[in-house]
Amino acid sequence: MEFRFDNYILKAFLASGLLSVVMMVLALGLIQLFRYGPSLPWSLILIMAAVAFVLSASFFERYEVGSIMWSMLVSLMATLMLTLLSGGVMYSFSANRQSWEEPLSGLAICMIVSMTLLNYLKKSLGEIEY
Repeated sequence: MEFRFDNYILKAFLASGLLSVVMMVLALGLIQLFRYGPSLPWSLILIMAAVAFVLSASFFERYEVGSIMWSMLVSLMATLMLTLLSGGVMYSFSANRQSWEEPLSGLAICMIVSMTLLNYLKKSLGEIEY
């Protein structure tokens, strides 16, 4: 049996599944951040913010589509996302949970929300088929 990525249903399921896993890791990262503080040292967080700022500022300057304020916003969002992702991964491996019911329920809810978001984005951006 051969799996092909031409199937629309398989693409939708994989996209929804990957987005839901990312959403779950981000949610676990928020739990980690509010319970125990940031999972990364401040020096590493500042390095990530600086690299994201320089990359976004150079991108916006090259294509003349943004400003320094947009670069600051993009770098703040990228740094927060990377910090939450690392915290979510660390929290999921370090937390000693008794049951799998809560994470599976959360993943199911995230999968429903992610499919709704993907459907909305597809309709709002227009259908793009390769």
